[in-house]
Amino acid sequence: MVNSKNAFWQALILAILVFGLGLIAGFFLESYRSDSVQNVLLGSEVNVLDEQLRERVIDNFNISCILVEEDLVGFADRIYHDAQKLELYDGSAKFSDSLLILHKRYDLLRTYLWSESVKHKDNCGSKIVTVVYIYNYKTEDDEKKARQGFYSRILLELKNKYPEKVLLIPIARDMDLSSLNLILDRYGVSESPAIIINEDKIISNIVTFDELEKAILDSNKE
Repeated sequence: MVNSKNAFWQALILAILVFGLGLIAGFFLESYRSDSVQNVLLGSEVNVLDEQLRERVIDNFNISCILVEEDLVGFADRIYHDAQKLELYDGSAKFSDSLLILHKRYDLLRTYLWSESVKHKDNCGSKIVTVVYIYNYKTEDDEKKARQGFYSRILLELKNKYPEKVLLIPIARDMDLSSLNLILDRYGVSESPAIIINEDKIISNIVTFDELEKAILDSNKE
């Protein structure tokens, strides 16, 4: 009987310890996540200012076309990878408002980058291929989610295959960005997902990797 009581208290104490450790670990994990989201938020503010200043630097200091192009590709890659980090927190209701603001800022940055890439190609006759991927961030449509996932995979494969040739710019269209809406209206893009290649060819149907690759390479010859 005594042994049974001892075993009960030992099990109870162990359960309390495990529960307490779980609470402490959960607290530190949430604190770490909050700090991480805050850091990304601050980083996005710096990126917006940096992008605005970068355009002035290019104009005022007569930066060469080669350096501008290298910087464009590098900046696009950097904000792409930064935005990918947000996906780690997308399922958390606690950060929903902050994440929405962050995604909106990154989509604004990408729209700004798209506009700058058009200007660069006009000024320098660049052969870089701008591939803008328009999607919906807040969609609940399973079919649309599947199509967007498919597009994302093959676009990433193409970007990895042509890292210096393809400027990949994914932008969510449902962030209420007036600047983006003006551009999409200009090109008649009313549905998503859609891929805009060099501000000329628009793809909204399902295509294979080879078909998309051909469309991108052909656009570079025109």
